[in-house]
Amino acid sequence: MTTPTTPGAVRSVPGQRGPLAGLPRTARRLPGPPRLWRAALVAAPTAALFVLGYRRRWICDDGLIYLRPVRQILAGNGPVFNVGERAESSTGTLWQWLLALVTGVTGEDPAFLAVGVGLLLSTAGFAFALHGACRLHRGARLPVPAGVCVLLAVPPFWSYMTSGLESGLGTFWTGLSWWLLTGVRRGQGVGAACAAAFVFGLGPLVRPDLAVAAVCFLAAQGYVLRPARRHAAVLLVSAGALPLGYEVFRAGYYGVLVPLPAIAKEAGASDWGRGAGYVQETLGPYWVWPALAVLTALFVLVVRRTRRLRAERVPERASLAVLAAPVAAGLLLAAYVMRVGGDYMHARMVLPALLLVLLPVLVVPATRVTAAAGALLLVWLGTVVSPLRVPFDVRSTPMSFNVRGSDVQGLGDHNPVRTSTWVNNWPALPEGRRMLDGAVHGPRPTLLYFDGRRRLHAAPVRADAPYHVVIVGRHLGVTGAAAPLDAYVNDAWGLASPVGAHLELERWSWPGHEKFLRNHWVFADWAVRKPSAADLARARTSPEALSAARAALECGRLAELRESVRAPLTPGRFWRNLTGAVERTRFRFPRWPPEAQRELCGGAGDQFTGRGAGSAVEVPGSVEVPARPLR
Repeated sequence: MTTPTTPGAVRSVPGQRGPLAGLPRTARRLPGPPRLWRAALVAAPTAALFVLGYRRRWICDDGLIYLRPVRQILAGNGPVFNVGERAESSTGTLWQWLLALVTGVTGEDPAFLAVGVGLLLSTAGFAFALHGACRLHRGARLPVPAGVCVLLAVPPFWSYMTSGLESGLGTFWTGLSWWLLTGVRRGQGVGAACAAAFVFGLGPLVRPDLAVAAVCFLAAQGYVLRPARRHAAVLLVSAGALPLGYEVFRAGYYGVLVPLPAIAKEAGASDWGRGAGYVQETLGPYWVWPALAVLTALFVLVVRRTRRLRAERVPERASLAVLAAPVAAGLLLAAYVMRVGGDYMHARMVLPALLLVLLPVLVVPATRVTAAAGALLLVWLGTVVSPLRVPFDVRSTPMSFNVRGSDVQGLGDHNPVRTSTWVNNWPALPEGRRMLDGAVHGPRPTLLYFDGRRRLHAAPVRADAPYHVVIVGRHLGVTGAAAPLDAYVNDAWGLASPVGAHLELERWSWPGHEKFLRNHWVFADWAVRKPSAADLARARTSPEALSAARAALECGRLAELRESVRAPLTPGRFWRNLTGAVERTRFRFPRWPPEAQRELCGGAGDQFTGRGAGSAVEVPGSVEVPARPLR
């Protein structure tokens, strides 16, 4: 029996699936892309990116920073950088625990695993991203490559497929989240929707700044599903239970709300001018701006097509929200990177934002206009990777640094992927290793510190110190890899030092490297009561500055900060850490000891205001900016 229809009503077409369901035959678009073409459009760029990433495989010093907490976890000491001090040096929480899991299962060198797992995750993330873009445009004419050309043209994308950092996991999370978002539809099962929300909610644990993308993805999912109040609550619990639970653990265990690098690098500070320069140093040298102009026009066309399909009653109500979510997230993330002043590692912080804005136009539906634009982008790709573009030497720029080039040159290895490669070959380490070995096996507790010329010296450690060896880490990753787990690595840049991270910010050096912990504080914390005159001179400090630093460490909020990370973790200590985490996260103190003493101890530092002939120079303008950041 035929069901009557009213004039102008849309009848369903038997066997029709996807966004064309419900259209009369006269209104159908061309059939969806052949399966083989769609597979090639995903597989070919993914394979190319895998090869490019493999050729640039490496682990940087910052990547090595993750490995010491991994080794501490596996040794039963907890997620800490130094035994006896609860400091969260890992920005990527999930990456740290994933490396601990993989290392514990395989027993392999965690540096090697970080490179391999990062490469595999990046490759899978790009594959998910491309497949999600194809799925977004299903039912349209054959998709053509567009934004994927940028991934193939910009070398930093290839370098940070590995590096030992959380960037590979970040790419995987972004690609997987996009793929899940393009599959969200009204009437989707609760289980599938909750699984997608759970993945979206992992963003802050991948990297804290990816919380922006997580919120945008969750908002788009909610707009598409329009769930009832009870189902919305279930989705929110699915997304927020793990990150909120870990945040409670972080506040109670570490005593602060964010990983220590976020405090050391002042993730809430503002330096728009330097941040804009950092973005320009990423996009300008690789000629990305012209490509972004073309891709912006393509995005507008895709939006217009989506609105037209809605007007024709094609059931694609999700498309506008899905299209907007990654672009909004990418723009917000780029704005945040500019606000905080960028980073010292060339392009690293811009890449997640760039990938997000590319997601909806990695491939686009084929029309005469989009085909012409795709051809133009392919020509651009060929030009950018050809000798016509002069290679960009980031060593000559003031905003960022070519970390990979410097590491490869310093180590004498084009693909440094092992911990031993760093420990055995890093130019600054041979003398340090000899002194470290002597201190480890020596009879007396020893403090290893640097003088003004970055030469390592030994001084006696105070008798009641819980460590046999204390070593200052300028290059934190390789120092942490070389030092035994029961030694104390005193980070000079605050990434693993609760005291150094809470210094007041003074703009004078590379982004994220402006809180240098001077020897006043190191000696006050670990040296004997009366260091020798020779040690004081080499450390460029004075008895007065040292006395002020010791007093400040025992006063007020700074004393409470040290207690929060060094006292035994009892239930009472956990509760005090948890309830004081907000104020502790905001706390900063002056870097010059007498000023810190006056502020923390209520005027006790007024007796001494000079810096002394042998003291370290604290005026930012008088500090020599190193040729590269000294980790």
